[in-house]
Amino acid sequence: MDKLKALRDFMKNEGLDAFLIPRTDEFQGEYVAPNSERLKWLTGFSGSAGFAVVTKDKAAFFTDGRYILQAKNEIPTGYELYNITEKTAVEWVGEILASHEKVGYDPWLFTEIQLQRYTQPLVPVSSNPIDTLWLERSGPPQDFIRLHTLKYAGESNESKRKRIGATLKADQVLITSCDSIAWLLNIRGNDVPHTPIVHSVCLLHKDGTYDLFVDLNKINGKVFNHLREGQGRAINIHQLLDHLKLIKGSCQIDPQTCPLKIIDTLKTAGIPLIRERDPCLFPKSIKNEVELQGAVEAHIQDGKALCRFFKWLEEQPLQGETTELSAAQKLYEFRKQGQHFEDVSFGTISSFGSNGAIIHYQVTPQSDVPLSKDGLYLLDSGGQYLTGTTDVTRTIALGIPTVEQKDRYTRVLKGHIALATAIFPDGTTGAQLDSLARQYLWDVGCDYDHGTGHGVGSYLSVHEGPQGISKRGTEIPLKPGMILSNEPGYYKEGEYGIRIENLVRVIEIVDLKGFYGFETLTLVPLDVNLIDEALLTEKEQLWVRLYHERVIKEVSSRV
Repeated sequence: MDKLKALRDFMKNEGLDAFLIPRTDEFQGEYVAPNSERLKWLTGFSGSAGFAVVTKDKAAFFTDGRYILQAKNEIPTGYELYNITEKTAVEWVGEILASHEKVGYDPWLFTEIQLQRYTQPLVPVSSNPIDTLWLERSGPPQDFIRLHTLKYAGESNESKRKRIGATLKADQVLITSCDSIAWLLNIRGNDVPHTPIVHSVCLLHKDGTYDLFVDLNKINGKVFNHLREGQGRAINIHQLLDHLKLIKGSCQIDPQTCPLKIIDTLKTAGIPLIRERDPCLFPKSIKNEVELQGAVEAHIQDGKALCRFFKWLEEQPLQGETTELSAAQKLYEFRKQGQHFEDVSFGTISSFGSNGAIIHYQVTPQSDVPLSKDGLYLLDSGGQYLTGTTDVTRTIALGIPTVEQKDRYTRVLKGHIALATAIFPDGTTGAQLDSLARQYLWDVGCDYDHGTGHGVGSYLSVHEGPQGISKRGTEIPLKPGMILSNEPGYYKEGEYGIRIENLVRVIEIVDLKGFYGFETLTLVPLDVNLIDEALLTEKEQLWVRLYHERVIKEVSSRV
């Protein structure tokens, strides 16, 4: 099938001059189920951040710096390719189309915020054409919902519901972010790869009672009792729009995450809307003591797996028998031995040589290459444990590194240490700290095209907002209890990639009232063969030494 031609035939029949294809699904999550990979079906792009626009005679694809090299390899001819820092889809559409030409979109896959900058007439379609054209499309996920018990959650769902309900500015709130619902109700599922969410929508009332819209086939007796005892009821998600029309009183929605289809339904029904940020976002980001202790335990299990893996890798002859794919599988086998391990937290980035320069490279049987003793190996991986979520990156020299590689690695390390040891006042955002991690690369005219840190969930999404550390940043201040990544890097296209990533938690500085810092959670050794000690200060050398002593004490002694 000529997919572009088939899509253009649909556009012609509908009187559309362009059609927008995002990577998101109906729940606006970063990760989507296989049957919602519409962008991948059309373009072949397998990354988690992409967007396509198709017109009568042109097609364009947009992504960010993490995926631009990957997109070059995956996007077929016929598409113009853009880094969103240079040109956005909105800008491209504005240049290509006349002001009167019509732009089609699926209202389930967009929010108000995402569409508000387009100047052309926007036309919602009643059904997504890709769903019709995609003949081999699989069905939706069907795994049962699981309970996330108090032992791991640290707070009952009743306590959370009443706490969140008390903050509402309306009679009820419609929560459409699946990770927020999983956190709020202490449930987990398998509806997308590696992130234990349940595809659902939750209507939470001020008094803490709620309606959960979900596929009822996913609910067993134990979960049904859990919902009923918690003053909730489960309703078939296919009845969502009909029930929303009957809402009494005002309804709070998050314009950043609520699909336009839902907003239009509420508007048409005359429901007064109050637009506010998802009330679960900030509370979810502040981990309670049980979750924080769970994160410590998860990182000990993860550190044991990585130590075993690197010992195994060191013993391999690396003469063609060990590849990116087989190495990733071996690490999975070590992780599976860990207490409370459930899954990896994302597809392992096992990348050797030039593949390491592809920031979110995903090895496939077609791209798989053998590891050898003449390059750098970048391994970015994580685990989903009942106690917490991990994410760690290490770069290893499998042979003798070049002078340049040692220089760049050490500058990345210096930035990593600068952020890890930062002390900052209450109210500081991640954007204000971002340059700490980049400064030593900037000294030699280098940089990296991704954020320095993202929030991390507790047996939830490995990428969790609202906190983050990046140039663009967020207005959300960093608070004690938040968990983030610290991951500066350097990438030389066609040659190698370097990244050093640990997870950290924000802590109070006891002797400095109103000041915070970071405590490193990840316990995995660094490759000292890549460190140019002449570039490190005495304090930086001490940090490396103390970090490795801690790894030996807390992890290596248990292996």
